[in-house]
Amino acid sequence: MKLFKKIKRYAALSTGNFEKIFRDKEIPPLPEAVMKLLDALKDPEIHIGNIAHIVSSDPGLSTEVLKLANSPLFGLRSEIKSVQQAISTLGLKRLENIAITYGVKKAVKDPKVGGFDFNLFWSVSLYRAIFSKEISVATEIGDPDEAFTGALLQDIALPVLLKDWFEEYKMVYDTWIKEGKQLSKVEDKRLSWNHAQAGAWMAKKWGFPAILVCCIGLHTESLEKIEKLELLDTSVTPVVISSKVPLKNNGEIELFKQELNTLRIPLEKAKEIGDKSYELLKELASNFNIREIKVPPLSQQLEEICQA
Repeated sequence: MKLFKKIKRYAALSTGNFEKIFRDKEIPPLPEAVMKLLDALKDPEIHIGNIAHIVSSDPGLSTEVLKLANSPLFGLRSEIKSVQQAISTLGLKRLENIAITYGVKKAVKDPKVGGFDFNLFWSVSLYRAIFSKEISVATEIGDPDEAFTGALLQDIALPVLLKDWFEEYKMVYDTWIKEGKQLSKVEDKRLSWNHAQAGAWMAKKWGFPAILVCCIGLHTESLEKIEKLELLDTSVTPVVISSKVPLKNNGEIELFKQELNTLRIPLEKAKEIGDKSYELLKELASNFNIREIKVPPLSQQLEEICQA
């Protein structure tokens, strides 16, 4: 089976039967310009001028494109001054990832549920995204921009579950907050589905590329499982690694080491990548409206875990 067909297949499998589970629920709508752009990008003959027109129709989206194009995320040497220049320089794939990120940030709101810190949620998500991208670059596995976006959105279902589907999710959330265990393990005991599947289902409903659906839907799995699915050489792998980074002192260090060993990445190299990612996090925080960074550098976190 060709890789594209495998990705399409597992994108479908990872979403679960949410049409039945949440048949009376709706997912937050993406901004109209983002939906138009995602649809337009499916046309291989689309003209860059038309793409620029769609982006420019939404001041927030055009601002986001210019802001990120000039950010350390892409490390471009010359200043980007127009939307069309940004599109030409970044390319359509990067533009798509930027639009998806912007759209989700606009659509997903703070659930304002006790114990849930929306600023911390985005701090952790952005840290994992940067780490995932750096792992992709270091190992040459997958596409770094896909790895970034897939990791950034890996837990995107969580605030939606807490805001719009709280009755279905309350027992899981309360146990997670009380016991501090891995969220996916609590879900496995309490539900027939998990937040990764819910996120994949949402991404599919939003019309995201199949590879991002896979990244979101499979991020809680082990690399052993990803290898069995024959997706180890895709962007799913760095996203899975990023999901295991122990940022909350919850005993995930051994699992993190195990996944690093699968890719033959020394722990010291992972620390180096983690601390580099932290520096980039500080530079990018304002681009993602993160007021306060509430996650520690990886080397500091690992030291605290080992001393605990």
